[in-house]
Amino acid sequence: MATLFGLFGVAEARADEDGPLIELAPEDAAPPPPKPSPSPVALGSGPVLDEAYFRGLEAQRKDRAEGAPSSTSIGGYGEFAVRGTRSGEDGEREWVADLARLVVFVAHAFGPEARAYTELEVEHAQACATCGGAVELEQAYVELDVLGDALVARGGLVLMPMGIINTWHEPPIYHGVARPRLDTVILPSTWRELALGVVGEPLEGLRFQAYLTTGLDPRGLTAGGLAGARQGGSFARTDGPAVVARVEAEPLLGAVVGLSGYASDAGANADLHDRRGAAVNLSMPVFGWSGDLRFRGQGFEWRFVYAEWSLPESAALMGTYDAAGTRLFPDAASPVPTRVRGAYVEAAYDVLHPFGVTHQLLPFARIERNDTQASVPEGYAPNPTHVVRDITMGLSYRPFPQLVLKADLVLRDRLLGVDESIVGFGGGFMY
Repeated sequence: MATLFGLFGVAEARADEDGPLIELAPEDAAPPPPKPSPSPVALGSGPVLDEAYFRGLEAQRKDRAEGAPSSTSIGGYGEFAVRGTRSGEDGEREWVADLARLVVFVAHAFGPEARAYTELEVEHAQACATCGGAVELEQAYVELDVLGDALVARGGLVLMPMGIINTWHEPPIYHGVARPRLDTVILPSTWRELALGVVGEPLEGLRFQAYLTTGLDPRGLTAGGLAGARQGGSFARTDGPAVVARVEAEPLLGAVVGLSGYASDAGANADLHDRRGAAVNLSMPVFGWSGDLRFRGQGFEWRFVYAEWSLPESAALMGTYDAAGTRLFPDAASPVPTRVRGAYVEAAYDVLHPFGVTHQLLPFARIERNDTQASVPEGYAPNPTHVVRDITMGLSYRPFPQLVLKADLVLRDRLLGVDESIVGFGGGFMY
């Protein structure tokens, strides 16, 4: 009888100690819910946790690439702003809106020990001959594990590990509508060069980077600093390479101390001549270092950064010419400095932290002083317009760790006496 019921697909009644049990025929049973198929390409970097906050996103992105069926992860970040600048007490505030940058990254794992990482950046929404935008590669490198995480070989276009922002510069990570002035003038971000080197974490909480890189083009040095001398991986002269290294320790979760150093002789990276047009071999040493402290925990965030550059042969560079006999640095009122320095200290507190919510609202304040004319060659006078102090106050609101809305006020003064106030509103995201 049981067999006959089964043949016709009829439920069979069965009695046991717990009462009757009805068994449905297979065609009447509810099908199990389908298992979601993994996306062939991993999107984003996953949640940004406090313990990963100071380590950048590269490790998370590469981990997700290894976990995706296609071994590829994509993501990016972007930032936008509206800023109004007023010079002097009676000046009229001028407003400008800008999509400062949009960056798309692709990480791909060739296997558990080898991977590639690229970032393509669009600045100021468009790039053309008559507009101020640009399309650039921000990073493009491959790396191979030598001793696991303890020692990794890396080569390609990499970020110079100087300071904090040049390496960790996604908008939700730093306060202020714009990056601190130190990180655009003293340590010009985003600074990248073609390089070959090693990175790693030999001990938990102790990390390092060390590279042999392309150096600076001395013709791009100005009274305003080093930003114009970066070669950025585009037909970079390599006659005068550089070495750069960084070590940082995290003795407590969220508390990090870092030290970076840079050394090069950039003179060989340009064709320099004397007044008569004869080629000259000029030694142009460039030495730099930076130290930083930062902490994030219990709702508090604070950081301190100091950076300094030494260019001891700037006087000789000021006296150089091109092959046609035109002086390369004709403005004696704005000499290439022999010393550049800057520093800032910043503090913030999440006023929502005591309530245990996931949103964050952080009032912050930062004071910084940057001097690209800290010392100049003998016979020249420093240009006081390049000594700038900024006091920045504002709010950062993070509804999610990867999304931020910002507002700030920057009070800027110079030794020359031209004061500015800048009101800003903006935001940024990363994924």
